Amino acid sequence: MRNSTLHPNIAVSDARAAIAFYEAALGAETLDVITAGDAVIHSDLILRSAAGESTFTVAAAFPPDSVAPEPGGPTHASFTIPVPDTDAAYARAIGAGATSLVEPADWFEGFRQAAVRCPFGHRWYFVTVDDAVTTADVQRASDAWAASRD
Repeated sequence: MRNSTLHPNIAVSDARAAIAFYEAALGAETLDVITAGDAVIHSDLILRSAAGESTFTVAAAFPPDSVAPEPGGPTHASFTIPVPDTDAAYARAIGAGATSLVEPADWFEGFRQAAVRCPFGHRWYFVTVDDAVTTADVQRASDAWAASRD
């Protein structure tokens, strides 16, 4: 495992297929795969971009301690990937088999976002954020979004 500030561990129903999907859909590179028999018990993947590197682990679920989300059910977490082109990242993920949750759109000027669910039940956001966007900009957009849900 490479040094990383946060290294999430993702439990899935089919780790080998998930690794192949994350390579195709996200451009992840597999650094290593550790097995116990036929089960992938650990793998390190890395996402590289101009913004830096992020690592994560994909492994088989081992209930009751580790469970994979149901592909159409709720998730306990989501993952956000800063990308230079939200539309291209979204199209790549959809082309690899992800399901659209939110098509690419400008949330507000300078902030473009899309969301997909991978075939293994996890939710992924792609965001392109202009350097000029401030926390106050995000708060205003969040307030408007919350008000629209009432």
